[in-house]
Amino acid sequence: MDKNVFHRVSFEDLKNFCKQAYMKAGVPADEAGIVADLLVRSDLRGVESHGVTRLPIYIQRLQKGYVRAKCQITVVKEKGPTASLDAHGSMGHMAAYRGMEKAIQKAEEHGIGFVSVKDSGHFGIAGLFPMMAVKKDFIGYVVSNSAPMMFPWGGKQRIIGNNPLAYAFPADKCLPVVLDFSLSVVSSGKLILSRKKGEKIPLGWAVDKEGVPTEDPYEGYEGGGSLAPVGGHKGYGMVLAHEMLTAVLTGGKWTRNIKSLYEEDPSRIQGTCHSFMALDPECFIGREEFKKNVDHYIKSIKESAKARGTEEILVPGEPEHRTEVKFLKEGIPLPANTVKELKALGESLGVHPPF
Repeated sequence: MDKNVFHRVSFEDLKNFCKQAYMKAGVPADEAGIVADLLVRSDLRGVESHGVTRLPIYIQRLQKGYVRAKCQITVVKEKGPTASLDAHGSMGHMAAYRGMEKAIQKAEEHGIGFVSVKDSGHFGIAGLFPMMAVKKDFIGYVVSNSAPMMFPWGGKQRIIGNNPLAYAFPADKCLPVVLDFSLSVVSSGKLILSRKKGEKIPLGWAVDKEGVPTEDPYEGYEGGGSLAPVGGHKGYGMVLAHEMLTAVLTGGKWTRNIKSLYEEDPSRIQGTCHSFMALDPECFIGREEFKKNVDHYIKSIKESAKARGTEEILVPGEPEHRTEVKFLKEGIPLPANTVKELKALGESLGVHPPF
């Protein structure tokens, strides 16, 4: 199969395939539908690294009993607009969905909701969860810790995560502003790909196992090195803040104790922790006025002077939205290797793939 060939699949067909796969792995139909939608929506928005390419490992972990097939969320503590939840090793996508759902409910009652979840798992791209709040014209926010990927500033041991964050802001006539990023300069996947291609990496992407900046992609990650934090010591500081807003706040697992998605995990709890916030602008200027103000602000940004060679100034969330519109019309392009893996998965589960 030509690795440069892409197979286009409709969003609904791919989502249905994923839902059926999850159900075969023991996930209840309603939860399988939620997780499948979140997973495929990653591909739909052009973030293929967190989409269906990960379905085989998610299913494998379910089959091995490393992850609860049925989501179990219990309230550890609840007071006013806040809640602390335990996911008991449930699927990260479901735990995050329920966490954001709870934060929105709190915001509907109190104007703000802040909910933390411990003992969850990998939840895909962060931006999809604050976007749930935007549907209510609320501001959404999420932060998470992760498996170890980086070194502390001045250190060389891989013990901190690239702890992602995401914000989503509703607008009136403009698109919502959706900011979503992790705190490493690049993902580990980029180093692995560079190693496979026999290419060097730019200095600043990673350090070797001695903490020295390296151009060797293998030494920078698979050989025991670490990814570098975005913004140097500033990114490192944000990583620590996110750890304190999640694991330290909930009594959950710190990054250094979280297993990678690809590690054996007989404890069945990966241990990722997340925190979610929903904020109702009605408590301030009012929802409609806030959205109009967001429009004015976005317009002022987009109409500002452009750098030489720049055709258009974009705001966070616009590129992903345009990709979504394009892929809904033309189909989601899947690389040949991903198609091969999904076909094999479908065959093993008795689920017919849509390609």
